[in-house]
Amino acid sequence: MDLKWLDAFLISGLFDVAMVMGLALLLHLQLGLGRIANFGVVGFWGIGMYVYGVLYVQVDWPFGDPWQFLVCAAAATLAAGVAGLLIGWLISDLDTDGVLMGTLGFAAVVQILATTQDDLTGGARGMGGLSFPYDIGTVKQNEFLWLAITAAVVVVILLYVWWVHRSPYGRLLIAIGGSEPLARSLGKSTFLTKLGLFTVTSAAMGFLGAMNGVFVHFLDIGTIGVAVTLAAMVGLVLGGTARVWGAVIGVILTVGLFDIVVQSYLPLPREWYTQAIPVLREALFGLALILVLVFRPLGILGDMRRDRLMRKIHGR
Repeated sequence: MDLKWLDAFLISGLFDVAMVMGLALLLHLQLGLGRIANFGVVGFWGIGMYVYGVLYVQVDWPFGDPWQFLVCAAAATLAAGVAGLLIGWLISDLDTDGVLMGTLGFAAVVQILATTQDDLTGGARGMGGLSFPYDIGTVKQNEFLWLAITAAVVVVILLYVWWVHRSPYGRLLIAIGGSEPLARSLGKSTFLTKLGLFTVTSAAMGFLGAMNGVFVHFLDIGTIGVAVTLAAMVGLVLGGTARVWGAVIGVILTVGLFDIVVQSYLPLPREWYTQAIPVLREALFGLALILVLVFRPLGILGDMRRDRLMRKIHGR
C-alpha cells in the first residue's frame, strides 16, 4: 500500500478529528439526552489512556500483541467504567452546577495522579514504549491503518447513538432529561437509568483513551488537560446537543478546520507551533462556544426533530 501521497500531518489531524468526534457523540448521550453536564470527559479518557499505558509498559505479559493490546484495552475500559459508576453515584443528587464542578474536579484529580505517580506513569517526564498491536510495514502505513480502525469505532458509536434515539431506552433518557421528577412520578427508575448511561459512556471514553495511547506512543500529562473536554464540548454545542449529527458536524467545523486546515495548510510562522497555536486553539474554541450560546443556543442543527420518527412508530 503506497501512501506517499498522504501527508503524516493529515493522518494525525484526521485521527484527532475522529477521536474528538467519538468523545462528542458519547457526550451527546450524557448531555444532549440525559442532561448530565459532564465537564470531566478528559478524566475518563485519561484514565483509559494511562491504565492502558501502565499495563502495556509496566507489566511483563506472557503473551504479545494483539492479545496484549486487547487485555490492556479491556482493563482500561473497565477502569473508566468503574470510575464512571462511582462519579455518577456521587453526582446523582447534585444540580447542574454541582455536576459541572464535580466532574471537572474529577478530571483534575486524574491529572494530579498522573503527575505524582512517577513510578507508574512517568510523571511529568512522560512514558513511552507503547506501540501498534501489529506491523504491516512503514510507520505511515501503521498509522493509517490505526486511523481506519479508530474511524470504524467512531462509526459504531454513531450507529449506537442513532439506535438510542429510536429506541424506548432513548425516549426514556429524553424524558428524564426533560423532567426527571415527572419521569420518576411515572414509575421510571431515573437514578439507575442515568447511572447506567454514565457508566457505559464513561467506559467507552476510556476505550477511546486507550486507542489514543496506541497512536501517540508516548503518554504526556499535557494531553489530559481541559483542551480535550473543551474540544468535545464546543463541537457538540456548535453542531447541536440534541441532534444525532450535531457532534459530527460541530467537530468537523472546529477540530477539523483548525487541526487540519489551519495547522497543516496555512503558511504560519514555525515558532507559532510551540506555544501560540495551542493557546490560539483554546481561545478560538472558547470564543466559538460563547458565540453559539449567545446567538444560537440550540446549535447549527437546532432542536431535536421527532415528528417524523413518531409518525413511523405509530404507523401514520
